[in-house]
Amino acid sequence: MNKNFILGLSMVLGALMSACGSSSSNNDTETGVTPDPAPVEEEVVEGEILGPFTTGSTSEPKSVYFDLETATVLELTDEEAAADSQWDIAFNRTQVSLNTHADNTVGTYLTDVNSDFYDDQGNVLSEMFLNADADSELEDYLAISADDAPSDDAYSVDSEEYVIGDKFYNYDFTTHVVSAADDAYFIVSADSAYTKFRAKSLTTSGRTMATITLGIQHQSALDGETEFASEIDLELDATACDTGIYVDFDLAQTVNQEDAWDIWIPCLTDEDIIGADFQIFIADDASALLDGENSYVGIDSEAAQYYGFQSNLTSVKAFAATPWYQYNLNGGHLLWSQYGVYLLKTSTATYKLQITSYYDEAGTSGNYSFRFDELSAE
Repeated sequence: MNKNFILGLSMVLGALMSACGSSSSNNDTETGVTPDPAPVEEEVVEGEILGPFTTGSTSEPKSVYFDLETATVLELTDEEAAADSQWDIAFNRTQVSLNTHADNTVGTYLTDVNSDFYDDQGNVLSEMFLNADADSELEDYLAISADDAPSDDAYSVDSEEYVIGDKFYNYDFTTHVVSAADDAYFIVSADSAYTKFRAKSLTTSGRTMATITLGIQHQSALDGETEFASEIDLELDATACDTGIYVDFDLAQTVNQEDAWDIWIPCLTDEDIIGADFQIFIADDASALLDGENSYVGIDSEAAQYYGFQSNLTSVKAFAATPWYQYNLNGGHLLWSQYGVYLLKTSTATYKLQITSYYDEAGTSGNYSFRFDELSAE
């Protein structure tokens, strides 16, 4: 494997010279060739930790694009990386990305190593995270081999989707009835404020929405609010929809397209079809997340970067479904690795990877260290 062996080979070539002459002052000289010792293979021990690799700061993040085959960082801009097939995995602050190039679509699979960091209900066992380190979790890492690789369809890849899009309603394929998904909560971050909302009810007219009622809970970080306010209803009429319906959460009302708005619902106006489309989009300068279990009572603005807010059309990261870390386990704004072992399947090989740290020796965040090796059979 390219990573594990460095071959050193050198040879000193000598020349054999001889001279003949009748004079006694001429001496015959012969220089022999002494071969160097046999080449020595220097093996890198499995489980060696690489890094730290810096991903910049919160205000100035940068991506680190890593090629597993050559064990090197590729100096690429984000634009160059989008068209490049060589890199396999990338790190940008807490976000981990996989290459989706047609020539190298990388998939990931989380093994069950350290699944006991959570209880049977999926709750975090803080002491497991706090007591683990790279040394204590090395044995479990080393135990993973090609025998643990799943079938190809078990690997997850990165994809793209709208952060809200059509997730606010349910569609019955038998009755063709559309209804509000009133248990699907979304949180929008915009203009130093956070708003949790849901679709409480909706009506349809043919293939469009006629009306929709949003339940809105607002939190203004500028005003020092730390929790969402009580829910209020905002009823939207789409029966005369033309250019779109725009909502400003600060005002809790509809506004014009030229005003400051947070979400918008596009309209369908083809021929006799008049009404709202079954989509909700957020503004370019906003971000959002799905709070499917309605678990957030408020957003800590100092830790907002760790909540997983996404832009309107965003990459769905395979790693996000099985995060490698937990946040704020002991009251500090720190990330703690689960030391889970991920399998990464590239176009040429399958590797195992374990993220061991998010900090450098000075404690600066955004500095990844990890170990990885190509899978081999036991």
